Amino acid sequence: MAATKQNTQEKSLGKRLALIGVAIVILIIAHFLPVPEGLTYEGKMAIAIMVAGIVLWVTEPIPMAISGLALMCLMPGFGIFAYNGTPGVWANFISNVIFFILASFGITSALLKTKIPTKIVFALMHLTKGNAKTTVLAFMLATAVVSAFVSNLPCTALFAGIAMSSIIDLEKQNGDAKHTANLGKALMIGIAYASIMGGMITPAGSALNIMTLNMLAANAGFTISFLDWIIICAPIAIIVLIVSWLSVSLIFKTDRISEATMMAIEKNGASIGKLDGFDKKVLVILLAMIVAWIASNWTGWDATAIAVAGLAVFFLPGIDVLNWKEYIASVQWSIVLLIGCVQSIAGGIKEQGAASWLFGATVGKLAVSAFAVVAATAIALPLMRLIIPVGPALIAISLIPLAAMGPSMGVSAAVFAVIIAFNANSTFLLGVDSNNMMTFKYNQWKMADFFKAGIIPTIAMVVLHATILAPIVSMLGY
Repeated sequence: MAATKQNTQEKSLGKRLALIGVAIVILIIAHFLPVPEGLTYEGKMAIAIMVAGIVLWVTEPIPMAISGLALMCLMPGFGIFAYNGTPGVWANFISNVIFFILASFGITSALLKTKIPTKIVFALMHLTKGNAKTTVLAFMLATAVVSAFVSNLPCTALFAGIAMSSIIDLEKQNGDAKHTANLGKALMIGIAYASIMGGMITPAGSALNIMTLNMLAANAGFTISFLDWIIICAPIAIIVLIVSWLSVSLIFKTDRISEATMMAIEKNGASIGKLDGFDKKVLVILLAMIVAWIASNWTGWDATAIAVAGLAVFFLPGIDVLNWKEYIASVQWSIVLLIGCVQSIAGGIKEQGAASWLFGATVGKLAVSAFAVVAATAIALPLMRLIIPVGPALIAISLIPLAAMGPSMGVSAAVFAVIIAFNANSTFLLGVDSNNMMTFKYNQWKMADFFKAGIIPTIAMVVLHATILAPIVSMLGY
C-alpha cells in the first residue's frame, strides 16, 4: 500500500511538473517565433504570458494565485512593463476592483450571520404548498435575490446547504426515490444557475462585474453606472433565470413534495423566530448601501467607496456586526491575488498594442455588420468559457480587443462588456466551474445532467445578447 501511495504521488508530481513545462515551452516558442507584422516583440510576449497563464490556471499544477504572481513578475524581463511607474507591474495590480472584492467578502459574511436568507426561503416555501416545480422556483428566486448583493460562491453554498437539509434529506425519508433524485438534480442545478443570474443583476453581485467595469473604463474611456447596469442586465438575467427554471423542471420531472416533508419544513421555519436586533442592523446597513449605489447614478459616488464605507460601519462600536477574525476568515485571498495579477498582465497587453493587433488580425479584417459582430460574440463567449474556465482571464483576453473593435464597427464597448461579464461569472454547460461545484459536492447530479440542463439557458442567453442587448445599451446613450 505504501508503494502504491508513493507511485501515485510521483505520478502526480510528474504531471504537475509537465504542466509547468508546457507553460515554459509556450514562452520559449513565443520568444523565438518571428514577430508578426504590426506587433512588437514586447506585445508578442505579453500575449504569450497570458496564454501560458491560461494553461496554468486551467490545469492548476500550482495554486492559481502563485502562478499569476510569477507570470506577472516576468513582464519586465521581456520589456513589457517596468516594475515601478505608471503603467507598471505593481501599479496595474492595484485598482478599485481589489478594494471592492475585499469589501464584498465582509458584506457577504455579515449577511450570512443573519436569519435573512433562511427566512426568505421558508417564506417562499410556505407559498409553494408542496408543489415541487414551484419549490424549485422559490429556491432559485431566493438565491438570485441574495446573489444580487452577495458574492456567488457563498450564496450558492448557503442555499445548496439549506436545500439539502430542509428538502432533499427529508424527501429521501418520505418520498419516492425517483422523484427525490430528480428533485435533487433540479434544486441543486437550479441554485447554481440562479446564483449566476442573480449576480448579474447589480454590479455588486459579483467581483467580476466590477473588474469588467474597471477594464471597460481603462480600455474604452467610460464605464456603466450602477443603475444603468441594472437596467441593462436585470431583464436579461431575469428572463434567463425563468428559462433555467423551465429547463430543469422539464428535464428532471418531479412529483408533489410529501406531506411529511412539508410539515417538517413548516416546523423548522417556525422555529427560526423573528428577525432580532442583529438581523435588523445588517438589513438597515445593506439597504443604505443599495440606496447609495442606486443614487450614485446622479450623485457620482464611487460604488467601491460605498462598499468600503459599508464594511467599515459593520465594525463600528455599538454596531459590531463583524470582528476582525471573522472578516479575515471570510476573505478568499486567492481570488484577490489572481484578479490583481490578471489586471497587471492585461495592462501589459494593452500597453504594447497587442490588443489592437489581435483585433486587426482577426475580426478587424472582416467586413461584417454590427449585428453580426454582436451575434458572433454572443455565440463565441460561451464556447470560450469552456476552454477558459477562469473568469478573470476570460475578461482580460476578450474585453481588450473587443473594446477596441467597438467604435470601428459601430457597436458600444458596453455591449461587449456585458456579454463578457455574463460568461465570465460562470457557465451553464461546464459543471467543474467553482460556483457549480458548490452544489456538485452534494452528489445530486452528474456532469451530463448539468450540461443537458444548461443547453436551453445558454441558447436563451445567446439570443438575448444578440437581439435586445445592443438596443438597451443604445437607449441609455452608451
